[in-house]
Amino acid sequence: MTGASIDRVVVVVFDGLRPDMIAGRMPALEALGQAGTVFTGARSVFPSVTRVATSSLGSGQWPRAHGIVGNAIHLPQVVQGRALDTSAFGDLILARAAWGRVVGPQTLGEALAAAGKRMAVIHSGSAGSAFLCNPEVVAQDGHWTFSIHGQEATQTPDAVRAAEARHGALPKGGTPKHDQLAYATEMALAGALGEDGPDVVLIWLCEPDSTYHSHGLGAAETAAVMASADAGFARILEAATRGLRGERTAVMAVSDHGQITTTGHFEIEALLRADGFDARVRPEADTAIALTLGSSGEIRCLHDEAGLVPDLAAWMMAQPEIGMVFARDDLLPRVPGALPLSVVKLDHARAPSLFYVMRSDNGPDHFGLPGRGLKTGGVAVGGGMHGGLNRHEMATVLQLSLPGGPAGLRDDRPCALPDIAPTILDLLGLPTGAMAGHALRPDIAPAPAEVEVLNAARGDFHQVLQRRRGAGGWVLDHGGRA
Repeated sequence: MTGASIDRVVVVVFDGLRPDMIAGRMPALEALGQAGTVFTGARSVFPSVTRVATSSLGSGQWPRAHGIVGNAIHLPQVVQGRALDTSAFGDLILARAAWGRVVGPQTLGEALAAAGKRMAVIHSGSAGSAFLCNPEVVAQDGHWTFSIHGQEATQTPDAVRAAEARHGALPKGGTPKHDQLAYATEMALAGALGEDGPDVVLIWLCEPDSTYHSHGLGAAETAAVMASADAGFARILEAATRGLRGERTAVMAVSDHGQITTTGHFEIEALLRADGFDARVRPEADTAIALTLGSSGEIRCLHDEAGLVPDLAAWMMAQPEIGMVFARDDLLPRVPGALPLSVVKLDHARAPSLFYVMRSDNGPDHFGLPGRGLKTGGVAVGGGMHGGLNRHEMATVLQLSLPGGPAGLRDDRPCALPDIAPTILDLLGLPTGAMAGHALRPDIAPAPAEVEVLNAARGDFHQVLQRRRGAGGWVLDHGGRA
């Protein structure tokens, strides 16, 4: 697959979409899979949250390299009294001031710019996620990022001004986000998919993630917003494949993670404090332990790390609600029963002391859909959640349709979000440089995948992680408490 006949790649991201929920609900997306290749072995990164995933998609790297190690990260040298919020444009500007670069390695946008190619991002999700799709956009001629959150929430405000002049005021309001989907679709059709449009167009649809969270995976409102997203996708697909440019356009459909249904809440902060640990979600100047919430979260020792970590890890492993415990590699000798952060490719300098994952299983939820788990925050019980290593959080949509390419192909090779950027570059005939991901070529049959099962135990606590290895290295398949 040389990419010689392809001069444009259109990528549509369906935030949070589970691949097992496409059939019978999203006919346009289902038809794309029948017309191209469905990568059934596609997986997210860990933690399986949006800004970590976005950074991998936009850089071709795992979190160990790009450094966005969570949606929320306690870094007192950047933000005090709370976690740095990677969904917030302002917090990422603070991070840039502290770090120099928000995403460390060369990004997809930079690789394209170096080859004289242009990239547009049309984003209806968080301002932070829009930023992370192309963090160095200002330095790249002809590149622009539109954020649904307005001129103050993007590095290229002219893109928002142009959208408002053409399509009217930006949509506001809650969930389901039908209006945001419609606005992003119109923006793509009018602003990016013409014959003289950019070489790479990334369209990020904020649903079904938001409605999974608020209404639940199987709710009527969720079905309706999935239909809206699919209808917008059908229009985008028609425009992308129209005319002479359309004959040279590759289309990718992607999701960043899946979701499972929450069945219970674990008051981790209150319980830690009740057992004598000075732990807070909003740490004070002398707080010893900072933590974040969700289906998974970080435990970061701000003082006396070596002394606190053994007892903290032992406490977590003693809780039946905790599913997995990871430790920074240098702390592993002090934490029997933990798995090292390196095996989930989270071993960056900004990684926390420990990382926990809430317990989950693959049983049916109240809608009859598989995948249930506990959470420490983020949504009401019964809503959808992600961030852990349940197979339904990790499985992602990855479909590729090429002009004249294979149709109806189901490809189970191990692959993940870091493979998307190098695949885009390869389709355009460009080098992938030092990206950790691997270009996916459906015309080349994959070698048999190697499977590895990692175990760690302490007393009654036993955790298991399964990984699969393909051409691009180890991919995280699923994990949990045994």
